[in-house]
Amino acid sequence: MEREKLMVAVDFGTTYSGIAFCHSNQKELSDIEVITSWSNNGVAPKVPTEIRYIPGREPRWGAEASVACERRQAANSAIIYSRFKLLLDVRGGSGLYRNQITSHGAQSDDRIKLPDGKSPINVATDYLRLLYEELMEKILRRRLPETLDITPIHFIFTVPAIWGHQAQQATKMAATRAGFCSRMSDTLSLVSEPEAAATYVLKAMHAANFSRVSTRAMPSLQEGNTFVVCDAGGGTVDLISYEVEEVRPSFKLKETAVGTGAKCGSSYIDEGFLQLLRRKIGPAFDNDRIWNKKDIGRGSSLMKTFDSIKRSFGQTNNDVWFIELPAEVADDEENGIVDNELEFTAEELKALFDPVVDNVVRLVRDQVDCIHNAMKDVSAIFLVGGFGESQYLYQRLVKFANDYNPPLTVINPKESWSAIMRGAIVRALHPVVRSRRLRHHYGFACSFEYDPDKHDFNNTYVCPFGGRRVYNTIQWGGHLGDDCSEDAGVEFATYWNIKNTSPGRACRLFASKAIEAPYYSTNPDVFSIGTVYPDFSSVNIADLPSAYDANGERVYELSTTVKMKLRSADVSFSIWRNGRRIGNATIAHDT
Repeated sequence: MEREKLMVAVDFGTTYSGIAFCHSNQKELSDIEVITSWSNNGVAPKVPTEIRYIPGREPRWGAEASVACERRQAANSAIIYSRFKLLLDVRGGSGLYRNQITSHGAQSDDRIKLPDGKSPINVATDYLRLLYEELMEKILRRRLPETLDITPIHFIFTVPAIWGHQAQQATKMAATRAGFCSRMSDTLSLVSEPEAAATYVLKAMHAANFSRVSTRAMPSLQEGNTFVVCDAGGGTVDLISYEVEEVRPSFKLKETAVGTGAKCGSSYIDEGFLQLLRRKIGPAFDNDRIWNKKDIGRGSSLMKTFDSIKRSFGQTNNDVWFIELPAEVADDEENGIVDNELEFTAEELKALFDPVVDNVVRLVRDQVDCIHNAMKDVSAIFLVGGFGESQYLYQRLVKFANDYNPPLTVINPKESWSAIMRGAIVRALHPVVRSRRLRHHYGFACSFEYDPDKHDFNNTYVCPFGGRRVYNTIQWGGHLGDDCSEDAGVEFATYWNIKNTSPGRACRLFASKAIEAPYYSTNPDVFSIGTVYPDFSSVNIADLPSAYDANGERVYELSTTVKMKLRSADVSFSIWRNGRRIGNATIAHDT
């Protein structure tokens, strides 16, 4: 019998982070406890993903990093770092994220600030270390004073579905460096956020746990039904669609379309508001001596007021709001500034929302169209995530759903802000997704045989085993959109040339999102994921076929199959020869 564990889900978010937990013998959503009391944030469902560095002192994090605490500190420590999670994905989703918000005035990722000498992984590690210490010593230690030290913990970190493998690895690296899994008995895994959300949706359907449903008739999820999950957060929005394969004895799902997403979360509305202030106030807004960064940062009175207005948008009939400005500003009635107050209209707020929401609706439409093009019907669209609780976003999606032919149903589960955390735990205990769609073409570097009708002779070399070979070609094993089960994975026929009887060898793994997989690795639509290092220690190199290369060195040829298993947000490799597993392989991701 497997030893009981504590299951802890960590939703490391762009703007806010949260934690939920339960024991591994618990099964229902009601058994999962979401942490709502923090030593530095009082009673709140989540804690801000922010950190502030103070020379010679421990960094301040969460609510302590915000303005309310900063005003009691020295002015030279006022820089608050936020949204740094987005910088963990160096490839911006490997082309899937389309940051179209910047043209409307919001901040692009290259303007997200980092402390001097610190990388995104460094900052994420510092933040997560403080979160880990809070969890272990100030929360779980109090809840489980007698058993914490002897109870294994399985940590589940959630990541955006279409983050690249490098970003997944960066998240895991930051978490382990921060102390997660520092105890010998603890383990850690990753799960994609919309897959966790889909698992939550199934539980919510069973319990009829919804806050908003756009149609009178509640759709049921039966075998063959397809549904779309829209996970709208602070930084990113992810879309994934699933078909129900089985209902009994338990739900089983498979992805029906390649997941998509964009950087169009609610934080881009905040950035748009600051740009609006810059236009209204003029050059003085960029004068730090007048407008201190702490007075306009997340957690400031200004941004808290705006956040309250933002949350109410779509729920009230207000046409205008008045926001007190934190610095002295001359009256400017044309720009709505009188007595140091800004008149902020519903039209202006709508203009901030629409570029962001337009992208969300477009993503949903593209996903629904893709399903319909595959001759399947969409049973429902589930809207989850913190931004998913926005009434305006919900109304816009309902309008799209009503106008679609045939009309669709939009469902917003209760407590959708915690859907990712709760669903991550349920998913770890009871996985429901059997197969996923590949988001790239995957292939290894190889050297095809020279064909004078296809190849440039100058791009070839003499193979020690006979004939000429072509440089910079790729042997693709899995293709964009392929159905990939966790059990089967992706297989690559690989050939290794090993010199000097040394088992050390490496091969580069490439990917592409082009419609047709490119032939050469030098194609601009091809990018490198990392270098795969196989373990050939069980192979007797001397028994392999051999030849001598142009330099007179003896070369051994080893034919293998590399099996790549793609899970929710993780990848692993094994090496096979003649139908027998001969070892594993590791990957060093490109940065």
